[in-house]
Amino acid sequence: MKRHYVFAITAPLFWSLAGVVVKSLEQATEWQINFYRCISLALFVAIVTLIRYRRSTLAVLRVGGFKTVVAGALLSGAMLCNVVALKYTTVAVAVFVMAAAPILAALLGKIFLGEQVSARVWASIAMAVAGIAIMVGGRLQVGDTIGVAVAVLGIVFFGIYAVTLRVGKNVDMTPAVLYGGAIGAVVSLSVSIGTGVGLVIPWIEAMWCSLLGVVQLGLGSVLFALAAQGVPAVQLTLFALGEPLLAPVWVWLMLGDLPTAATLTGGAILFAALALQISATKK
Repeated sequence: MKRHYVFAITAPLFWSLAGVVVKSLEQATEWQINFYRCISLALFVAIVTLIRYRRSTLAVLRVGGFKTVVAGALLSGAMLCNVVALKYTTVAVAVFVMAAAPILAALLGKIFLGEQVSARVWASIAMAVAGIAIMVGGRLQVGDTIGVAVAVLGIVFFGIYAVTLRVGKNVDMTPAVLYGGAIGAVVSLSVSIGTGVGLVIPWIEAMWCSLLGVVQLGLGSVLFALAAQGVPAVQLTLFALGEPLLAPVWVWLMLGDLPTAATLTGGAILFAALALQISATKK
């Protein structure tokens, strides 16, 4: 049981590295980053799936069917938006906004699955909107506005992805991550080639982008999935908050990018909204 809690604590540590890596890259565009990140994630998950299921791998892919493909497309949208948002605004603003994804997922679960949404969850939704408004209101530059808009689009993708996972809860939805990486790589490749930028970047930046897919996304997700075997869902949600809490810290320590007062205030309201939602979740 103790190792499951170690996994739950470690996974967000890996997830929180995305911001500082993306901000450190000098030449790679957001779509080049997305390509190397997504293709390495797809390869990593493919290898893990083959090791886990061996000869049954194709059968697992068939059982997941169209649901896993749709879930993968939604996940790819969330992953692509994540990097684009990090490129257009500060890490603190991007991760604080995207931390509101569980709140949106609860609302979508009510709309599409008929799940109960308590008054506390409705209050958390209102608080999340207020928190995002404060962060945007404190930084009305064009880049920040675009970054927040993309981050909000990302949480919409992720919220629908979470609902899709619940629809397919009777089958192994792991292939959705594989499809998400593959679809994200195709979209990123298309944009990079279509805009004439291409995929050529310094090898060291390509390596860091690939490590984002394998270590930051892949290994972090595997550890979190293992943690779910022995850690209650509500506690898992709390541990997952380590990502938005740590991401701005790494950027501040390594790059000297200190969040503004408006960002911290809006972020605090968002975390209060998440805490309110977690308190309304049944164990």
